[in-house]
Amino acid sequence: MKLKLVAIVLAGLFGTASADDRYEAENAIVDQNSVLKVADSSASGGYYVNMEGGNLSFNVTVATAGFYTLWISYSEPYDTNGKIQNLSINGESTGQLSFPYQTSFVYIKASPKIKLAAGANAIGIVNSWGWINIDYIEISSYVATPFSIANTLVTPNASDNAKKMYAFLRQNFQKKVVSGVMTNTVMQNDGKNTPDTVQNQTEVYWIDSVSGKVPALLGLDFLHATGLNSSNEWYKGYTNATVALAEDIFKKGGFPAYCWHWQDPSKTVEAFYTQSSGNSPYTTFNLNKAFTDSINYTAFNTTSTEYQDIIRDMDTVAGYLKTLANKGIPVLWRPLHEASGKWFWWGSKGPGACKALYHLMFQQFTAVHGLDNLIWVWTTDEAGDALNWYPGDQYVDILGRDYYYYPRIADHASLVSSFENVKDIFGGTKIIALAECGSVPYPDSMAADGANWSYFMPWYGDYTMDGWAHDNTAADWKSIMNNDYVITLDKMPGWANFVPNQAITKLPVAADGMTVGYAHGLLELVLTGAHARVGAVELFSLSGARVAVLNKGALGEGAHCFSLNNIARGMYLVRVRGVNASATIVKSVLVSGK
Repeated sequence: MKLKLVAIVLAGLFGTASADDRYEAENAIVDQNSVLKVADSSASGGYYVNMEGGNLSFNVTVATAGFYTLWISYSEPYDTNGKIQNLSINGESTGQLSFPYQTSFVYIKASPKIKLAAGANAIGIVNSWGWINIDYIEISSYVATPFSIANTLVTPNASDNAKKMYAFLRQNFQKKVVSGVMTNTVMQNDGKNTPDTVQNQTEVYWIDSVSGKVPALLGLDFLHATGLNSSNEWYKGYTNATVALAEDIFKKGGFPAYCWHWQDPSKTVEAFYTQSSGNSPYTTFNLNKAFTDSINYTAFNTTSTEYQDIIRDMDTVAGYLKTLANKGIPVLWRPLHEASGKWFWWGSKGPGACKALYHLMFQQFTAVHGLDNLIWVWTTDEAGDALNWYPGDQYVDILGRDYYYYPRIADHASLVSSFENVKDIFGGTKIIALAECGSVPYPDSMAADGANWSYFMPWYGDYTMDGWAHDNTAADWKSIMNNDYVITLDKMPGWANFVPNQAITKLPVAADGMTVGYAHGLLELVLTGAHARVGAVELFSLSGARVAVLNKGALGEGAHCFSLNNIARGMYLVRVRGVNASATIVKSVLVSGK
């Protein structure tokens, strides 16, 4: 019975699901007036649906309640930047669906993990950016893969307290979620720029007043550290107040987390948005001018005004971070966030320029300024080009996802689809956090769905304090902050008391007659009992792409080794088929070499 189940998993995984698992878009139209049904002999069932501004709702039936994977055949010939739609399961939002620019129909793994009830379910593709063509969807069983998180930081010679902070996050990842909140006001309006304390900071005070709990993570911003007005006393006071708050939250046993809304480095205008963002004022700062080559971005033009402005600003922020480092205070450091949206100047010239800028910052902060207190957080999306923007494993400790519902609504779903997408894209080798959000997912939903965000941080103001959209109400906060799954400030052990546990917990392998392991460049496959006669052994990425054929002939009982020296580090799926293709089984394996 188990072999039959795994065979079904593979059918969906590699694009050969049975017709019973396929659901045509033309049968899922919600409103005939908001979509366009198009006849096309090359489409499945003879039709596809141009969603235009409408929604689709697929009636899907499964025999067993549990987790499944969603596949979609689509095209998106309308916008070279791609499109995003919302995904709902039985009326509840579960995340977003990313559709890269594609002129012809392609078949993609749209959502790695969705939860379906036994019997009838409604899977909704809900209009967000609109205008994509959907041919059909398919459902397959979900294949779980373990995380394998590095136990060392990317910062060279990281400080002991930085190691402690990272170890705490690593040890609690997939077990608990750290509570957080972004700050807006950080100092008193007393004419002296007196810094707030953690207790009297506006957003923290409100959460404490309605829940009786203080968040363990405090979001801060170097928004006013650089830029046109940064020499103004109020702006200096603001930045100094954030540093005081970072020290305060750390001394209380919590997490200071910084982002940087980097104002125009040329100091021409007080803005970080680009013209394409639709915001005003906006900056026209041209990052390309900081390079000798604005195609491959292999070298900076160190004599350019743009490069010198960038270095000046980096050095300024590094000075504030050095103040914290000298006091032994580590920081969750999330620079160049939301770059792929291109609404900020650091992302406006594309991934090549942005990655080079990130690498320059890493070099400037660690090698030039000797900062040893940073835990580097990269903000990703779930788009098809997410890896193009990624600075690289050697520069990133934590992956952050910024998630806001558009249109803006109050919704506390676990966002399991987004969590699994990020896990799949980056191979399950990094901690994943909800670095920014509107509504905070309900803890019970996170735990039940396995959407194990490391921490959450709703944005300031009415996102946190029950504004017009009611993203997070007083009742929500009382429920969230008093849930056993949530780590609040009073549950932190205190950094002086915390002793990292360096032991790595290994997940048990199912006792089904086949085990896989990896060490020193070799994949070991052990066959026993009913699986003592197998044929093809193949390696696939988590997204379903075949990476290598390791064996074609029959293998008998015992241990078999295959070289993976030319395979990049990451999480993979090993597929083994019987000699007569009578049975198929899949296991996950982490390749930790190259």
